[in-house]
Amino acid sequence: MSGVLEEPCPSSVTLELVSAPAGGPWTVEVQDEAGARRVDLAGQELLVGSSAAADIVVHDAAVSSRHCTLTVIGAGVVVADAGSKNGTYVGAARVQEAWAQPGTVVTIGRSTLVFLAGDGSPEGDGPGEPLRGIAGASIEMRRVADQVRRLSRHSLPVLIAGESGTGKELVARALHEEGPRRARPFVPINVTALPRELVESELFGHERGAFTGAHARREGAFAEADGGTLFLDEIGDLPVEAQPKLLRALDGYEVRRVGSTGAGQRADVRVVAATHAPLQQRVAQGGFRRDLFHRLECFVITVPPLRERRGDIGAIASVLLRQISRDVGARRLTPAALARLTAHAWPGNVRELRNVLCRAADASKTTQIQTVDVERALGREAPSLAKCVTPARARDLLRESGGNLSAAARAAGMPRTSFRKLLGL
Repeated sequence: MSGVLEEPCPSSVTLELVSAPAGGPWTVEVQDEAGARRVDLAGQELLVGSSAAADIVVHDAAVSSRHCTLTVIGAGVVVADAGSKNGTYVGAARVQEAWAQPGTVVTIGRSTLVFLAGDGSPEGDGPGEPLRGIAGASIEMRRVADQVRRLSRHSLPVLIAGESGTGKELVARALHEEGPRRARPFVPINVTALPRELVESELFGHERGAFTGAHARREGAFAEADGGTLFLDEIGDLPVEAQPKLLRALDGYEVRRVGSTGAGQRADVRVVAATHAPLQQRVAQGGFRRDLFHRLECFVITVPPLRERRGDIGAIASVLLRQISRDVGARRLTPAALARLTAHAWPGNVRELRNVLCRAADASKTTQIQTVDVERALGREAPSLAKCVTPARARDLLRESGGNLSAAARAAGMPRTSFRKLLGL
């Protein structure tokens, strides 16, 4: 057997049997170092391991050659550890034998197995390949990938919906990169971060002398994104007074700079907007124009929260650990630590996962992040994560704090003056 020596584990746990849909086949979604794939489960016992002789080969040095077995019995799947070195985990519990249900996530080594019921279509008939630049290859994210590729072919507006921290900007960038506008600019604008009195100037530009402080002419985001994509994050916070101008630009008419008396210019820009807020509710409350809402929601891509794609957590965590390694050092999760992460609900989604990994990596005494490090990080009992705060993260914290600079600096765990410098203030 191969892999690292794991931490002490609790006794075995048996989970409740939940039946698959009547007559529905079982499929297991495997994510390991080689990528993601789906395997249909037949009635016989299937061996899972790193050996080439295994029925389901997992490419992961922390997985034993004979790690666990999967057996379909009636309407359930029995998961049984086969004497592995690093253990088989369901949620955060190390098990000897367990019953799987639809959506059950099993962690072996640094890889995951997710059980799906009633989805017996062959690999080629299901969702396509994951998107480049977005970690995780779950069924849910492959469906998003298929939608992105389909919608990338035209220039109509797209609204990306999803909870805060799910990676909506990454999906917007993928829409741009997959389409014919990829050679032109991608211009991201966080509407919430714009001073209310400067929103129109930032989007549409201004003439010299249009208002106090307008010492020179400015083109604006629409001009910067000419021929490309303009991404408007948190579109629900766009001031009502700026909404008619955006609607006019989306309808293919013109973009006119603030203070301009001449004719405007036609905008050759694809607008992609994102929101975590229910725009229909904002419309009902009078805070968002109904006609603009319907113009934006012709096509909607919904990014699923992390708790609905737990099989992606290992892949996402690996990417995040590489990103923060310059600040906290090279780190890897132990199998038990990864299992603990997959068991968490992640109300803050990928953004919360990044913060937890920052704290856990900073607190770890070795290159291995242990379960105790994760537990402390989840409980915020670890050192400051200030060294992991980037300018983009600082802007997110400022928005999440309602524009309160002191509160955002406290959330970042750093002095107010240092936080201001990150924001460029």
